[in-house]
Amino acid sequence: MPLRAGWWRLVLGTAAFALFAPGALGLIALPLAALLLAAGLQRPRDVAIALLVAATGLGFLAWSTRDALDAALGAYALIVAAAFAGGALLAPAGVLRQTLRAMLWGAVGTGALGLAFRGVGFWNELHWSAVRQASSALRLAVQIQPESYSLFEPLVRFFGDAFPGLVALQTFAALALAWQWHARIAAAPLGPPLGPFRQFRFGDHWVWGLVATLVVWVVPKLAVLKVAATNLGVVLGVFYLLRGAAIMVAIAATAGVPAWTLTVAAIIASALVVPLLLLVPGLWTLGVFDTWLAFRQRRAGPPTAQ
Repeated sequence: MPLRAGWWRLVLGTAAFALFAPGALGLIALPLAALLLAAGLQRPRDVAIALLVAATGLGFLAWSTRDALDAALGAYALIVAAAFAGGALLAPAGVLRQTLRAMLWGAVGTGALGLAFRGVGFWNELHWSAVRQASSALRLAVQIQPESYSLFEPLVRFFGDAFPGLVALQTFAALALAWQWHARIAAAPLGPPLGPFRQFRFGDHWVWGLVATLVVWVVPKLAVLKVAATNLGVVLGVFYLLRGAAIMVAIAATAGVPAWTLTVAAIIASALVVPLLLLVPGLWTLGVFDTWLAFRQRRAGPPTAQ
């Protein structure tokens, strides 16, 4: 999402994030306020925006705090915001690496606070809160679609076990949006904006994470690691899905297909469900095999000699 793309993509991206994770909007607002502060408040407008964004982020945290999980996520958001902006200012790196560093600081800091204030049962308390929230949300879905009742218990168990991975995905999305907003707003941004989505990729060595996940699920003696493997699989599964989607966008761009056409097609596929069930595995497979086949580089062809 390059800087020249204008405001509308940022607005739509933030709206989509709010639709799927309304309680996590503080993960956008607080890092954005911290980034603006780290970039330097050179104009009165910058001060006003930073204060407004910080107040909004704190307001979201206060509004969404209902149980132990929400309180932990609030502390996590504050630590991640400080670590992300501090890393961008003091040890600049790629946004993905900065996000991983901030997530690590957030997880360690939140765990330390939980151990200090809640004791050794902190993780079990978080897990129970995640199960209870998932149960409440899925109960509403069952009331709308009673025939989906058979999926209720497996989905509650899955969301209860996979909530760290889901929080990690929310963090990646939120910090990407915060970085883009800061690149648009700050007078002197801490770094360049993210590149176009069609260029999205990450290290090929992450495919070993998928291999490790599969091994844990196949080998019975490693059953104790299944929860950790589930969370790693959720994160990497979504990342490879996005990588596959980026490949399709890149191929469509070289073929002259406009981006809005792909967007409409994706919306229709999501609404019809059945095409989505075919599209998601296909994109995921495309993203995984890009590790070895480098589809975009093959499409572009070898560089010409100068």
